[in-house]
Amino acid sequence: MIRMYLESMLIYMIFGAPIYLICRTLYIRLKKQEWKWNKEILLFLFVLFCIGVASQTIIPQWYMSMENGKQKLYIQRLEGGRSINLIPFSTIFSYLAISNEQVSNWNQVSLINLLGNVVVFVPFGIFLPLLWRQFRKFIPLFWMSIGIPLFIEITQLFIGRSTDIDDVLLNALGIIFGYCLFKILNTLFPKRLVGLQR
Repeated sequence: MIRMYLESMLIYMIFGAPIYLICRTLYIRLKKQEWKWNKEILLFLFVLFCIGVASQTIIPQWYMSMENGKQKLYIQRLEGGRSINLIPFSTIFSYLAISNEQVSNWNQVSLINLLGNVVVFVPFGIFLPLLWRQFRKFIPLFWMSIGIPLFIEITQLFIGRSTDIDDVLLNALGIIFGYCLFKILNTLFPKRLVGLQR
């Protein structure tokens, strides 16, 4: 399951990379800015990461099929499977405390879902303070850690996907955990991180 998600993310990242590079190059030339390679590499990696996350959260799934000898593109909109949960910790509790006999290895699946919602968002907590100074303080980073997953969950309302307050909590936890990692690394290797930020 993890490999399937990673492969899907990689496809979007491969297609998104040249588009970003072209747009960024044109922007820097139009603004007549100087290339700061350390920051540009960080920004490039951050944009690729954002594309990967967006591909699994807010970009509708699509697929190709043959119909009457013609190839057609379909955008998948999951009307029937959509659910909305506004009760904090109810989904987390159901994953941990309720068994599902229809799914083999339910404990493993539930653990992957819970940890995945945390781990996937850890890089936000590292990239944001590396790229923008205002996010080196906890309060701006905290509001961004709520804002990013909230934006994703609200967007999912309009593309027919499930919306869950617990996803916001888990995603925010991942971003804050990433920020803590940044702080630890910045304490241990301050000169190296400052060098990356130039």
